[in-house]
Amino acid sequence: MIQVDDKVLADIDRGFSVPAQPELLLKLQKLMSVREPDINQIADTIAQDVAVSATILKTINSPLYGLARSISDIKKSVRYIGLAGITTLVTSSLLKRSFKDKKASIPMDDFWNNSSNIANSAVFIAKQLKKKISSEKLFTLGLFHDCGIPVMAMKYENYRSTLAQAEQTPAETLPDIEEKAYNVTHATIGYYVATSWRLPVDICQLILRHHEREYLHKLDGSADQVCFAILKLAENIVYKHKHFRESADWPYVRDSVLTVLNIDEDDIADLTEDLNEQLI
Repeated sequence: MIQVDDKVLADIDRGFSVPAQPELLLKLQKLMSVREPDINQIADTIAQDVAVSATILKTINSPLYGLARSISDIKKSVRYIGLAGITTLVTSSLLKRSFKDKKASIPMDDFWNNSSNIANSAVFIAKQLKKKISSEKLFTLGLFHDCGIPVMAMKYENYRSTLAQAEQTPAETLPDIEEKAYNVTHATIGYYVATSWRLPVDICQLILRHHEREYLHKLDGSADQVCFAILKLAENIVYKHKHFRESADWPYVRDSVLTVLNIDEDDIADLTEDLNEQLI
C-alpha cells in the first residue's frame, strides 16, 4: 500500500506546478457546508463565472440528460441537476481550465478527452449494473484519478516516453516506472491535487491507490472496492476503444473486478458495445 507523508507532500508543493484550488470552488464549498444551502445564492455565485456557466448549460442540454427542451438559466440548471451534481460539473470545468494553455510534454486535449470518457463510462457502468454509488462520486473519481499526469508532463520533457514505456512493459505499473525515473508518481501528485482541492477523503485515497493491483485481493464488500472495480473496468473499455487492446492493469485485476461487480465476460461485452457508441 502506498504511503504518503508530510515530507512527500511538501516536496510536491515545492517542486511541481500544482494548480491551486480556484476561488469559485472555495466559495461553493463554503455555501454547501451549511445545513440548508441556498440554491439561489449558489446559482448566483456560479453565474459570475461565464466559462463555467457555459459548461453547465452545454452539459445539461446535451443528450446525456435527454431534456425535451433546452435550459438557458443557471438557476434552473442547479435545481434540475442538484447541488451534488452541479458541484461536480463546476469542479470538472475548473480542473480542466487550471491546466489550460500550460506547456506539457503530452497532448492535453487528448488527456482530458480520455479522462472525460472514463468518468462518463464509470457513471454509465454503475447505472447499468444498478450499483448504489453516486454518479457524482464516480464522475469525480474518473476525472481526477489521473490528474497527476498533466502535472508530471509539465515538469518532465521526457514524460511522454515514460507513458509509452509503461504501455510496452505491462508487468510494471506506471507508478513503479515513474518512481524509478523521478522518485515520485502521478498517483501521489494526484492525491495532493485532490486533497488540496478538498475532495472527499475516500476519493483522494482511491486516486492514490488506483494503480494498486492488489487492491481487490482481499475483498471486504466496501463501496470503495466497488468504485475501484468500476474505475478499472471503465479504464479498460475506454483504452480498448482507442487502442484495440487491453490496458496494462486489466489482466491483473480482471478476475477480481468480475467478482466484485458480479458480472461475466458477456456482461462486459454488452457494456463495451453500448459505450463504444458514446465515447468521443
